[in-house]
Amino acid sequence: MGQYLSFKFQLVPRFVLIGIVFFSSFFCQKLWASQDAVVMVDEAIVYADKQMSAPLGYVRKGRKIKIGSIPRNRSQVYPIIVSGRVAYIRSVDVSTVLDVSGNGNLNAERFKKSTSTILHSNYSFSVFNYLSQINLSKTNDKLKDKDPVNWYGFTFKGGGLVASRLDFDIILNGLTAQAKNETFRAVEIGVGLALRAIDAGRFKFKLTGQALAIPFASYAFKEEFRVNSYGYTFGGGPLMSYRLNRHLGLEVYGGFYYTKLMGFSVPQPYNQISPSFVGTRLGAGFNYEF
Repeated sequence: MGQYLSFKFQLVPRFVLIGIVFFSSFFCQKLWASQDAVVMVDEAIVYADKQMSAPLGYVRKGRKIKIGSIPRNRSQVYPIIVSGRVAYIRSVDVSTVLDVSGNGNLNAERFKKSTSTILHSNYSFSVFNYLSQINLSKTNDKLKDKDPVNWYGFTFKGGGLVASRLDFDIILNGLTAQAKNETFRAVEIGVGLALRAIDAGRFKFKLTGQALAIPFASYAFKEEFRVNSYGYTFGGGPLMSYRLNRHLGLEVYGGFYYTKLMGFSVPQPYNQISPSFVGTRLGAGFNYEF
């Protein structure tokens, strides 16, 4: 009898121990295993609870993090460890190395979110100074070949990220210059590309190139006449921007540009001119990204 009781007493703990080890190895691996993920949005919010009612902070785009293998709250969030405590991050804000098998809706939403991030838009308004040198074969007054001509202008620009580090922009410029007794005005419309050489959180450094058509340009001499023409501009240079908050930022830029205006048909006895301008542009303004 004593042996029998002793046998049962030893058998039960051994069975329980084996069960604990079995269930721990089978279930805990699934419940607590982690996986690598990358943040896909500018600022992924981290929440204190799976219902996403109490935000704690955010993680910036491109940051590599560790998250739980199994999403929670109907696959809306992943668990993440923050300062030794469990927090939660939205599933659509991260891209995981491991696929969430059998959850096509979640994968489709994540893909849509990633695509919208790549194609995010930005707009800017700025003013600039175009300090140029004029090239003239004929003159009408005191303005001579190789004289400086100082333009002032404004820029509206809108575009989006079309590759991981490449922006495509649509550009509208308006500019005017007064050189002694002669006045020039022009409207530029065109496209540009900007390579993000540095994209570090709030700060960006880009190398830009632009090709601009001039559908309208005017040339005036005193009060004697004003005539119209057309032309083109191309050039580029560096641009730096800094985000002040989630969407609004400042930008400054510069570059080397060439502008050609076709022949102006002026009244007699004045000479027809077909000027070109070469010089640097320096500008500053605001941008808005989303």
